[in-house]
Amino acid sequence: MKEIPTNQEIPIPEGLEQRLGALVDRLEAREQQAQRLHARRTNGVRHVAMLAAAAALVAVGFLLLVPEVRSRRELARYAGSYVVVDGQRIDDLARIRADIHEALASARQAEDAAPDADVAAAAERAILQAADDPEMRATIQRILN
Repeated sequence: MKEIPTNQEIPIPEGLEQRLGALVDRLEAREQQAQRLHARRTNGVRHVAMLAAAAALVAVGFLLLVPEVRSRRELARYAGSYVVVDGQRIDDLARIRADIHEALASARQAEDAAPDADVAAAAERAILQAADDPEMRATIQRILN
């Protein structure tokens, strides 16, 4: 093999220099395209991760908020209720929730223990039968209805 002195230029065949330049340009363009694609993918992954984190925070917020809302909605029907303990009125429904539920359970037991006969209807009939005067009976019927 023949040695070429380092200070001597090597002649490049005609057209090869243009082809090499075009090849280098194509390689640079592909490298830039690959970098842009990588940047897009990285940004896309970041966006998806941020959206997933936001969705998780919203879900946790709802899981923590829903029971509180239900509790407030349940207690709202008892607005104005209160208990008196040691001479002090307590109207904080969250504090007296157990007392409210206990009173409701007691009322249900009393309703269940009551006779099945319609006591109010029987009392109305007795009052109407006791009225001798037809005008009085008509007045009582209007009041009862």
